[in-house]
Amino acid sequence: MTAIKQTSVCSEKHLARLRDYLSWDRDKALAHGTQNIIDDDRWFQEMADTRAAMGHDRPGKAGAKCTYMQHQILGFLPDECDLNGGKMTPELCMRYAREYVAERYPNQEVVMVLHRERCRADATDRYAVHLGINRSDLETGRRLDEGPARKAAASRVKTVRTLDERYGLRQLERGKANSRVHARQPGRAERDMARKGQAERSENARVRVAVARRIEEVGRMRDCPDRMGELERRLRRDGIELARSKGGSLQYRFFSKALGAVRKVNGGRLGFAVDRSTGIAVRFTLRGIATAMRAFWELERRALENQNGRDD
Repeated sequence: MTAIKQTSVCSEKHLARLRDYLSWDRDKALAHGTQNIIDDDRWFQEMADTRAAMGHDRPGKAGAKCTYMQHQILGFLPDECDLNGGKMTPELCMRYAREYVAERYPNQEVVMVLHRERCRADATDRYAVHLGINRSDLETGRRLDEGPARKAAASRVKTVRTLDERYGLRQLERGKANSRVHARQPGRAERDMARKGQAERSENARVRVAVARRIEEVGRMRDCPDRMGELERRLRRDGIELARSKGGSLQYRFFSKALGAVRKVNGGRLGFAVDRSTGIAVRFTLRGIATAMRAFWELERRALENQNGRDD
């Protein structure tokens, strides 16, 4: 099934961005068309003039936003596009878009621009027709009103289903993948989780580097009766606090920019870091810290003995 998506254009900044995006001077535009526009090259100005003449360039009610246009996207299934062996050529996609516009918005000024779009996630291409639909109804002089958002969205989907049947395009089936060549894309929750996971891994790496550096510094100290206390003081200056979890494990607490709050990470979850100059593996549990400190001190002791031997 062809996908249909709508975004309301409610600011002059958004309006300007849409104008630039729908310009067919851009390399990405494969084809373009209009409805109820006299001069295609002046479509944006004609729509602005229409809104001004009908008083639709300002909010209809005090305190409300002014919706200038609707930006809709007809996204064709990659399997159905000739790019992937399907039947939908750029010409057919534009014909489909014109029929959709004529059926749903016969009295609206509309600009249609065909783009070839690429999914970075799995490197598949498809066609999409972007529609800029002016808010003013040329016949009634009123603003476009399709009713409650959910009802309007369902109505648009119904029109698309009818057109898909007319063009012989495959309908979606519940519980089945909607494309053979295009992988299922992660939803917003999945993308948020992925970004959060990446941020957490980055924060863990930063903490590992800071703690490993301090462990080496403290481990090499000559006279330090309380090495863990000294390590704790130095880490506190780095914004890292040592504590104990409910289970008694060593825990690292620090402010997370990703969460906007304090994160708590057990030492076992931080894994380990290898000091490149010495090859000593530093683990971040209590036992791992003690072992690493002994190893660093042994290196320091041997260096002192060698230095004393040369002095003699």
